[in-house]
Amino acid sequence: MPQIYYVGMLAGSNDMALLAQTHIGRDVNRQRYTRDDVDAALQRPVVSALCRLVRLRNSHPAFAGDFECAGGGADYMARWQQGDELVELIADVAAGTARMSWTDGGETRSVDDLHDLPD
Repeated sequence: MPQIYYVGMLAGSNDMALLAQTHIGRDVNRQRYTRDDVDAALQRPVVSALCRLVRLRNSHPAFAGDFECAGGGADYMARWQQGDELVELIADVAAGTARMSWTDGGETRSVDDLHDLPD
């Protein structure tokens, strides 16, 4: 089961003040959130997109199948497939672009921006 650090899920940033206070290197990414901080983060478009991506990851049958990845340098492809069910990511790292495609009810859907993932 994939795991996500809460700071990453909430699209947090380095906590330089905590690092300066504790002098513990790992504390740089151990931001301490209040309930209000979490509520505010959940309103950010990037966090909303990450939540939709996690829901897709948790529900799409392709993730119970085979995984394949290929590429090097600027090109990268990741594919999960179980039977006719498919989720695929093709990225051009140098150009900063990516396309994610997945099957949905027998049709293939795609987005070029995770903000466009459906709810």
